[in-house]
Amino acid sequence: MYQVPQSSPYVPCPRCQNPLPNKVTMSWWGGIVGPKMVNLVKCPQCKLQYNGKTGASVSQFITIYVGAWVLLFLIVVAVLFFAQG
Repeated sequence: MYQVPQSSPYVPCPRCQNPLPNKVTMSWWGGIVGPKMVNLVKCPQCKLQYNGKTGASVSQFITIYVGAWVLLFLIVVAVLFFAQG
């Protein structure tokens, strides 16, 4: 497990060990809410995005998050389509 450096509230980058990642406040996949849910940070050196509290990858979370929104959208479209007929 990574140790949080005293100069930053986040763990160092798992790829390049940069100790000062930047907090991500908005993303294409999660808007404003998604990055907050997963504590998303981005390394300014190698551009890796990861969970700032654990150092873990966020790719599985992004897949589930986007998939849930797509599924919700399809359900709404289906309900509206079948409500007309």
